[in-house]
Amino acid sequence: MIWIRACLLKQQFIVSIPIPGKQRLVWLRAGTSDIEVFKKVFIDCEYSLPFEMTPRSILDLGANIGLASLFYAQRYPAAKIVAVEPSLNNVEILKRNTLDWPNIRVVQAAAWNTDGTVNLVDPGIGHWGMQVAAADLTRAPSPVAALTVSTLLKQNDIDHLDLLKVDIEGAEKEVFETSDEWMKCVSAVVIELHDRYKPGCSRAFFNAARHLPEECWVGENIFVWKA
Repeated sequence: MIWIRACLLKQQFIVSIPIPGKQRLVWLRAGTSDIEVFKKVFIDCEYSLPFEMTPRSILDLGANIGLASLFYAQRYPAAKIVAVEPSLNNVEILKRNTLDWPNIRVVQAAAWNTDGTVNLVDPGIGHWGMQVAAADLTRAPSPVAALTVSTLLKQNDIDHLDLLKVDIEGAEKEVFETSDEWMKCVSAVVIELHDRYKPGCSRAFFNAARHLPEECWVGENIFVWKA
């Protein structure tokens, strides 16, 4: 019935799925990419660190409905995790998924190069692929708070960031072009780059991460870290 509703009738609805090996459930939107992402995160374990580290501070930029944050929360229960997501539709499920995880704090905001306000733009793939654009009166307004990584770290009392996870649909260009102030306190990054949406994302990131010489690709994610 779920397959019929999601695939044949193209209906979107909420379902709960147990985390493999755990007694906890996560909430997903059938008929969207949530189930595919669940497989990548919890079945294929594409966010597993390819190096030895027990992070105590994790910043999840583009947390969506919280699957990566949950993956790290169960592996590193002592870590402080800040899950940052701009889309209200995603945040509603993100909060539901992380309600019983006290080490995860949810922030509804977009990561950007300045503090202020930006617009969310739907490129045509739904809430799981919303993109951020500078506030522009010519656009249909969909404003959301914008915060720099520096501000996010200060607001959450993080002096050193062990792990930065980034999946922000092209906004990594703006974030890493202005990262000199905070990037030096980051020990490792896992990121999905989106040059297909915005040329220059890879250039901005690798220039900012030049102090992290180790590199490994896992699926669509790139890990960089200190030796």
